[in-house]
Amino acid sequence: MKTEKIFLRVTEYEKRQLKEEAARRGMTQSELIRSLIARFPEPTQDKSC
Repeated sequence: MKTEKIFLRVTEYEKRQLKEEAARRGMTQSELIRSLIARFPEPTQDKSC
């Protein structure tokens, strides 16, 4: 279950890039961002943010 939120500031250009790439892939912007995060290495055991 998704319980965490991230607020992110981007430029107008970056916002258009995200919107268009998500549409091109047939996914929402959130799904695209999560799919990119999923490619990152496993986090360390330290749970502090």
